[in-house]
Amino acid sequence: MIVGALPKRPTLVCLAAAGLLAVGAGLRLHALGDVPPGLLQDEASAGYEAWSLLHFGIDRNGFSWPVHFVSWGSGQNALYSWLAMPFIGMGGLTSTALRLPMALTGVLALFLMWKTADRAEGRTFALSVLFLLVPGSWHVMASRWALESNLLPFVLLSSVYLLSRPDRGRFHIQAAAVSTLALSVYAYGTAYAFTPLFLCLVFAWLALNRLADLRRLLALAAIAFVVTSPIITLVAVNSLALDTVEVLGVSVPRYTGPPRYESVCLPCRGDWWGIVGNAPRLAALLLGGGDDRIWNRVPGYGALPPFAMVLGLFGLGTVLYRAKAGKDYGPSLLVAFWFIAAFLVASITGGLNINRMNTLWLPAIFLIALGARLVCRNRRIVLHVLVAAYVAFSGTFLHRYFGDYRDLAAVDFRHGFAPALDRALSAAGSEAIHLSGRINGAYALALFHTRTPPREYLETSILSEPNSPFSRPLAFGQFVFVSPSEMKLHPGSPRIQALNSRGRQLLKAGGIDVENVAHHVLTGRDVLELDTDGLVLERYGALFYVHDPSIAAAAGDVRGPLLRADVPLVSGEPVLRSEFGVHREDGRLAWFGEPCDAYDTRARMFLHVFPVDPNDLPADRKRYGFEYLDFFFSDYGAVYGGARCLAFVPLPDYPIARIATGRYGGRGVTGVIAGSSGRSGAPDRTGGDGRRLADDG
Repeated sequence: MIVGALPKRPTLVCLAAAGLLAVGAGLRLHALGDVPPGLLQDEASAGYEAWSLLHFGIDRNGFSWPVHFVSWGSGQNALYSWLAMPFIGMGGLTSTALRLPMALTGVLALFLMWKTADRAEGRTFALSVLFLLVPGSWHVMASRWALESNLLPFVLLSSVYLLSRPDRGRFHIQAAAVSTLALSVYAYGTAYAFTPLFLCLVFAWLALNRLADLRRLLALAAIAFVVTSPIITLVAVNSLALDTVEVLGVSVPRYTGPPRYESVCLPCRGDWWGIVGNAPRLAALLLGGGDDRIWNRVPGYGALPPFAMVLGLFGLGTVLYRAKAGKDYGPSLLVAFWFIAAFLVASITGGLNINRMNTLWLPAIFLIALGARLVCRNRRIVLHVLVAAYVAFSGTFLHRYFGDYRDLAAVDFRHGFAPALDRALSAAGSEAIHLSGRINGAYALALFHTRTPPREYLETSILSEPNSPFSRPLAFGQFVFVSPSEMKLHPGSPRIQALNSRGRQLLKAGGIDVENVAHHVLTGRDVLELDTDGLVLERYGALFYVHDPSIAAAAGDVRGPLLRADVPLVSGEPVLRSEFGVHREDGRLAWFGEPCDAYDTRARMFLHVFPVDPNDLPADRKRYGFEYLDFFFSDYGAVYGGARCLAFVPLPDYPIARIATGRYGGRGVTGVIAGSSGRSGAPDRTGGDGRRLADDG
């Protein structure tokens, strides 16, 4: 963009590039732990996993050295956590140590982009690319927080950089480039679609340049297959519901929830019309808007300057025309292929936002610079206008980002959470601490800040909705995750009157008394004393101190210990047994399994209830003679301590003659369970529909 405005002598161009690189490094490293403020849940999760692997060799779900984390239940990329481990080992588990690898790769990306553009279009053009990238809103923001998926553009750029080298015809350089490109599948799930597509385009580019024959291309494909084979196995394990694979201590885990990559990929979920609906949002993002996520953009500033991509289309057309007319197959064509592959993948990606299409921004900046050179050739006034407009855009962005953005992003990045948690821990002692369920990822933040060992988390966690893509524990250790919206406080009384019924059952079964427990919410004054930056934690229901009022009164203290009972999850012997034991309780069945894990809770159960009086059935069930109450275990159940599964299934309130129940695809069981009237009938070993069912009890 600044062609013609700079001296032609290479020495001065290099000095200008060095100055821009120094400015770029400062923008990406300055106040790294404070801007953005606090820590987002994705950062906390990736950081905790890195710390856990570093010190214990397992992640928080108990997998040893996984190629991909189960994380929330639907998966989280592992490459950034691996990269962060030495930094956390040296600097501790802090936000600065966690973000430093991303910032350093951001700085290195500036240099790699400069060198790639230099080899593609010359040194002066490379300077214009650097001029766009150094203060660029997307790259500055992406480099300053530890969203693990934002490592992907750097990995792709590293591969393209290798292929732009003068010695790119050598096999070892090509092998390194292909291996780096294949490594991208560990950085972000969109690479599952992007990398194979771009790899085919890379092979076509090598063939066009006569840099690789068929034999060499097959060897390079084999290298790519070997590098990506763990991720290929991961997709097979989770798409085909296979068991976790572990080889030489490295795990390929099966998720507890549905794979995230399936929900994000529009064709994978059969949403072909969604691709058409994606077009307006994709266009809006390319033209500098379209994303309201505070961690992706400062309000008013998109990933690219407004309408700058119009210049990028000129640049793309120029590269493709040169390739067709003049057979120019240099590195610029490879960057154009990168942009095309990224655009195609973005068009099939659901829930588009700036970070989900992060493969696209680096080649877009390259093409914008190329288009600007075309438009500004021999038009000095146009050049001056564009440079002035971009300086104004970047300058105001940087002023806001290092200014009021800190306050704008405080809530989303949980600024104040760490000092609030420290205060709660010092005040509560061994008491339970309630963290609001409304704080997204509160348990990951608690794990990060308390450095809870993963085995302790596994042994004490009560995992609710284990089949959800974003499962969370109801409790672990001394933390209980209960949202104020799940409570109703009686006027004049600080008691918890009504935790939602399912949550109450699960917490109580885990030995946490929620019936006679008072709570203390931090007051506004407490918050101001706690957090001088003014984040009002009380407004978001952030912290609760829990105590039993009777014990507190006897002790003459405003706080007392939370009642915790070491009680069995279920009592007595099961009346029926299959993969789970079925226990009879008043008005419900309790399904219990030990040992058991979140995989088992994906089971679908059949539950057919036969009443003593068929007239008690709903009208639409009378002709069948029984009530159909089939359910998924996770609809009613939870995982306790990582090894016990429990579900409470409510029964109809009419007298019950018999119940046929079991697991689809497993061994069924039948038996007699008394209804609400206490009446029972004789055992029926056929399941009520003439089908004989096995019983391993």
